[in-house]
Amino acid sequence: MDLVNASIGLRLALLGAIWGGSFLLQRIAVPALGPGLVSFGRIALAALAMLLLTRGLGRRLHWHSRWRDFVAVGALNSALPFFLFAYAAPSLPSGYLALLNGMVPMFTVLVAWAGGARPTAGKSAGIVLGILGVGLIVGFGVVAINASTLLAFAAGAAAALLYALATVQVRNRFGGVDPLVIATGSLCGAAPLLLPLAVMGLPKAQATMPALLCLLVLGLVCTALAYVLYFGLLQDAGAERATTVTLLVPVFALVFGAVLLSEPVTVSGVAGCGLVLLSIALIFGKLRWPGSR
Repeated sequence: MDLVNASIGLRLALLGAIWGGSFLLQRIAVPALGPGLVSFGRIALAALAMLLLTRGLGRRLHWHSRWRDFVAVGALNSALPFFLFAYAAPSLPSGYLALLNGMVPMFTVLVAWAGGARPTAGKSAGIVLGILGVGLIVGFGVVAINASTLLAFAAGAAAALLYALATVQVRNRFGGVDPLVIATGSLCGAAPLLLPLAVMGLPKAQATMPALLCLLVLGLVCTALAYVLYFGLLQDAGAERATTVTLLVPVFALVFGAVLLSEPVTVSGVAGCGLVLLSIALIFGKLRWPGSR
């Protein structure tokens, strides 16, 4: 049992580092290649790798009967949020991008609330703390507040909302379907949606070797390998433990950004990060709100 728990812990840490590093890689790749080409290339590379994997495992996508569902989920879960985060990458530090991505659980609760599921006191407190944390970062962080950075913050928040909406669509459209099939099919459905943006960005793209290497890692490691790790954790550790990776991603992103890109770290930024992480812990039930059972 100790070996199993150690394996799960190592895989959680590895996945947190991979997803945390993805925002750092976008900060390098997007200025050279553009958000359209980076988001399309990332999805296309991951889709190819996942197709080879599912074929090797003998899994069938049943594309002819499910293609509409794959495209719908791919738009919400990959195409649009990947592009929005790529758009925001040149304007915001990688740690801030990861924190905006960390708002997915908060938006998931809000979407469920809009559908009639009243949140608990702990989840309600988590929503408030998450909003305060992001507000603290926006108002007192390291970036200057102007039209460009405000649009970047809005793009990151919109991407997190889309991820939350995607969970509802996956539940409604793919009940009982193998998660690996859903991931592969949705990536295949997402890639064509971004092809026009990738083509439009080609004339301005500067194909430097660092940017191309970052794009390759984004597609094969931060998307394809990360999906395989995550679905393996879902199977071995369960959804509750697997989703704790959301707590690790912003921490790795902040550390990577500070060490590798010399992104500044401020007291207000650390405090805002702490509030967002506390928000996620409350929403996932890792911490109990006083008075709640």
